[in-house]
Amino acid sequence: MLLEESTVDQTLDWLFARGDRHVIIEINNEANVRYDHALLKPDRMHELIVRVHDRQQAGRRFLVLTSYGGSRIPDDSVVRVSDFILIHGNGVTDPARITEMVNQTRAPPAWRPTPIVFNEDDHFNFDQPVNNFTAAVRAGTSWRFFDYRMKGEGHADGYQSVPVDWGIHSPRKKAFFAKLREITGGLE
Repeated sequence: MLLEESTVDQTLDWLFARGDRHVIIEINNEANVRYDHALLKPDRMHELIVRVHDRQQAGRRFLVLTSYGGSRIPDDSVVRVSDFILIHGNGVTDPARITEMVNQTRAPPAWRPTPIVFNEDDHFNFDQPVNNFTAAVRAGTSWRFFDYRMKGEGHADGYQSVPVDWGIHSPRKKAFFAKLREITGGLE
């Protein structure tokens, strides 16, 4: 058994023993970016996803997926076995590319109706009528506010930067929540 397989099995055993139920497992983040082990690279990533699917206890299993670096469309082998699709919009400056990525993800023969989530996108432009957030939502996907503290920013900036200020104090956070309110028709 390979180290990666053993690690997956031990993690699943631990989660089952704890009785955890609402867990989503991402095998690795940005599989095409920096992994040396063959089993963690895009052409074999589906094997570990299937391994997680195959491990069940009392008729239940955990949801599992992987992601690739910004603008990379998942391989058919991953689309075929993932519970939902994670896409990164990092590096995508044109909202039309976000729409194109969704269309490309849904185009291959392996596609089946599966939720698509942009779980990393470091472009905001919330003051614009069309931005990566609005493009993702219009394409029928979810989009996550990937807000990290950039060089020179203060403590109020960045939900992904430790220590985290969970308030809505920075201009970027305020702009995001204003756009979210606009999209959802939320109350003031």
